[in-house]
Amino acid sequence: MRNELHILLVEDSLADVKIIERALADVQLSHRLTVVHDGQFALDYLQDLLDSDSAPEQLPDLILLDLNLPGIDGGEVLSRVKSDPALRSIPVIVLTTSRRDEDVLQSYQDGANTYFQKPAEYARYRDLVDLLRRYWQDTALRPPRGRS
Repeated sequence: MRNELHILLVEDSLADVKIIERALADVQLSHRLTVVHDGQFALDYLQDLLDSDSAPEQLPDLILLDLNLPGIDGGEVLSRVKSDPALRSIPVIVLTTSRRDEDVLQSYQDGANTYFQKPAEYARYRDLVDLLRRYWQDTALRPPRGRS
């Protein structure tokens, strides 16, 4: 079983990126973090990995996805990831400011593995990242790297 998580963080807010990086360090989650700042870059990054010879080894284990992104929004990224047979087994966690019922429902209909509203204070961010660590690193069995 792989211990280190390769996390793809799709987030346009530099402040939120810094908070997540700090929380990942504070909860001592063994990880490799790749950050992209908009939906198109996320899709391009994943496609580049699929086009490379080492794609299964390089694909992320987990995607943390904001819905509110410039250009192609997070909902579209989620829909495209979950409709691609080579990517659909990657767990996608929506992490966004919206609590709108429509956004929650649409995200789950599009294949999100879970949906979290971004916490307002750092301590709750740290608790959320610790929950992700305990579940995705310590408890859950993740899909094998050869996903296609």
